[in-house]
Amino acid sequence: MRRTIGSRAGVVVAAGLAAAVCGAAPAVAAGSGGPRTVTVQACPDASTGPGLPPLKALAAQVTLPDGVNLPPGAAVYGARYPGDAQYVVAPAGWTCDVVFFAADGGEQVYVHPGPHTADPLGASYSELVQAVFDSGGAQTDVDLACPFIPQAARGGQCLAPPRQAADVVHAVRTGDPNLYASAVSVPAGTREPNLAASAQAPAGTPPGQVFALVTLAGIGGTAQSVGCAVPGPGAASTCQATLGYFLAGSAMGQKLSAGQLSFALTDLNGFVASQAH
Repeated sequence: MRRTIGSRAGVVVAAGLAAAVCGAAPAVAAGSGGPRTVTVQACPDASTGPGLPPLKALAAQVTLPDGVNLPPGAAVYGARYPGDAQYVVAPAGWTCDVVFFAADGGEQVYVHPGPHTADPLGASYSELVQAVFDSGGAQTDVDLACPFIPQAARGGQCLAPPRQAADVVHAVRTGDPNLYASAVSVPAGTREPNLAASAQAPAGTPPGQVFALVTLAGIGGTAQSVGCAVPGPGAASTCQATLGYFLAGSAMGQKLSAGQLSFALTDLNGFVASQAH
């Protein structure tokens, strides 16, 4: 079994300093409240090996969905994978490490302060935005989602460790009973093993608060996740943008109507605001 947290075979990493967006750019209308069109900062490319499709070109700019506002000091990062391009919101000026698993097509990104890390899955981070765009397979889709979305276990046996009892998990209202999203607040001092932004906090140091979003595009469908460990007074607004942009661009979010997406983003933003400490 291949896990999304921990060491894995066939991993290729590209790293460098960049402000970037990683994930499918959501195709939604612009709204008001800050800049709506944002320049994409490209993450360094990973070497992918022979026999794979070429890396997909990034969009030069993306339009923020209604309900997602980019706060001062945040940026959109873009990562290229074979035949795919992904986008994520994180603090500007951080380092972007692109992770690609050639053996199964898994796609992740780690955005963090300081120099790049040669082995992002084995490194420790006090501050981190980490996203799983493609878990790599049916079982890992189940394991990524099932600690936070119990319905995921209908698609296969849940082999992930139980989530921490201290986690606050909120089922985001998508307006579709077959499309699932859970927002998670991991309290400061709690180490959640199923979220890299919490699990990879330095040993011996109490982790800070982590916000996360886990999505599932139907039973047996694609699972994706993003975690946001950002300190300081602007953490809530940054993590709202990180989680909201990810929701809109996720495989699950792309199935929502404009009205359903707007409703889900309002619900998500309200949860993050209610849990901010």
